[in-house]
This record gives sequence, structure tokens and C-alpha cells, in this order.
Amino acid sequence: MSKEKIKIVQNILKKQGNYNLAIKLENAFFEIKVEHEWGGNSYNIMNINVHPNYFLELKNINEIEKNLLLEIVNGIYESEISFIEFKIDTDVNIENISDTLYIFVDEAGDFDFSSKGSKHYMFTFLAKRRPFNLHEYISNYRYSLLERNLDPFIDKRLDIEAFHACEDNSHVKNELFNIISTFDESSVKAYSYVLDKPKVLPDKRAQKDKFYIDNLSFAIQKLLDELQIDKNFVIITDRLPVQKNKNKQVGALKKGIKEYLKNKKLDKQIRYDIFHHCSASSANLQIVDYICWAIFRKFERNDDTYYKRIEKYLIKIDEMTKDRKKVHYDK
Repeated sequence: MSKEKIKIVQNILKKQGNYNLAIKLENAFFEIKVEHEWGGNSYNIMNINVHPNYFLELKNINEIEKNLLLEIVNGIYESEISFIEFKIDTDVNIENISDTLYIFVDEAGDFDFSSKGSKHYMFTFLAKRRPFNLHEYISNYRYSLLERNLDPFIDKRLDIEAFHACEDNSHVKNELFNIISTFDESSVKAYSYVLDKPKVLPDKRAQKDKFYIDNLSFAIQKLLDELQIDKNFVIITDRLPVQKNKNKQVGALKKGIKEYLKNKKLDKQIRYDIFHHCSASSANLQIVDYICWAIFRKFERNDDTYYKRIEKYLIKIDEMTKDRKKVHYDK
């Protein structure tokens, strides 16, 4: 029953726009402890058991958030609660902490260098280390959308295997951006490599494969330099439907990584690997898809509505053609 009431608290916090606090209460439960004072008076303390990853953050919330939380729980609990204390839920399985850096890759745009194609082409990278916070929350949100289909009064059925920004409706998209925007800024880094296609030199785009390989190779070098990489890393990309495209992508990444590590004299110290996974298997691939979509929308449509919500994670956007004056075709 206490978990059900915590869900009510979370929903109220969301309505107030306090997603950061709401998400940290995911799967929490509470116990009421009665403290007795001299003279026969007593008061209630609510001990909220929370995920270990969020314990210190919740323990150090400001007075405004503490009072808001206290006001809400007193609205749903029978007896008055005087104090709230946070405790660690020791039954939670903790994901291992690792020094290995994970880099997730997405891209946006097309190879049509004409007025009919996209104006930009870009690669976006998301860099994180374990533990990967919020994944359980994202998964629970997807399941709640599937369960929504059981409501006989729902007209439109949602079959969501994975979140994709370009396909998800505005309500789902907004909720995902709300979740993503609660990441700890120090633990999430994003980088984007952007090309204004009409400014790309004709000889650089004459061969589409070479254009792709050269730019992805250079982009990964730029990213590693921004990160000042000094630990082992794993790169994960969305699984590609055609083996030829997969080989091209792996070749481009390996080319750039080898050049960077050799130039920095790190090739004997740092190990790496590259994997292609289905986006449905990885919340991080879905997150980088959303981040890339927001950046692409800013450049392609001059709409920064969603971009503003992920901007804080960006270590840099490299606009590779920004200073070029000459445009080689109209868009």
C-alpha cells in the first residue's frame, strides 16, 4: 500500500513540474515510526526507503522541496506526519560501478545533396559510465504505456517496443524529455558534429561512402579529444539492417580511434570495442536518439524548444562548415 501512495506523491510532483524529485522516488516505499516525548506527546516520522543511487541526493534536498513533500504526504496519509527521513532500500540489486566509458552513437540527416534532401547531416554521441541511472524509470514508463491499451475507453492503441523521437507522439516525447532532463549533469556528456550540407565541397561529397567514413572518423577523434579519454571505452551503435553499412560504420570508427590513440601515444594503454545493438535493448541508444533529434531539429527547423532541455549536457557542438561562405546548391 505504501508504494501505491508513493505513486500518488510522484504524480503530484510531476504536475508541479518537479520531475527531478518525482523520479528519485521511483519504487520507493515508506514506514511510519511513532516517536514519544516526555509528557505523553507523540509525533510521526515517515521513513521513505529509496534506491541507493538517489539516497544522498534526497537526503540533501532543499527546505522548499522538503516542505512540499511533507505537504503532499500529509494530504494522503491519515495521521499527521511531522518529519520525513530517507533510508536506503537494501533489497535493491546495485549495478556495478565501472571506470569504463560507454559511448552511444546516433546520426541524423540524409545523403541527398540537393534541394530535396535535409539541410544538415550530423553525428551525435552520448558518453556515460555505469551505473546507468533512470533506466528502470524509462522501462517502467514504457510498460505503463502498454498497460494503457487495456483501458476500454482508449481509442488509439500504442505499441512501443522502444522510444524513437521522430515516431513518438507529442505526449510521449514530452515525458521522455522530462525524464532525460533530470540526469546529473556531471555524469552525462553529449557531443554533436554538424555539417551544413550545401556548404560541403562537391569533391568531398562525390562519393557518399567516403563522405560518411571521413566524417565519422573525424567526428570520433574530435569527441575523444573533447573527453580527454584516458580509460578503456565501449562504443555502441544502433543495429544497422544492411551488413555493408555496418562494416562501413565500424571501419570509420576504427580508423578514427586508431589515429587518435596513436597520435596521443595511448594505443598501448587503452582498449576499446564496438558493438551494434538493437535500440530496444538499450535505453541509452533511445536517449541519444532523443538528444540527436533535438539538436537536429534546432539546426534543421530553427526550433530549439526541445534542444533547451538537453543543452546542459552538451560539451560541444562542432559546426564544421560554419565559417564557409560559399554555398554549392540552394536549399
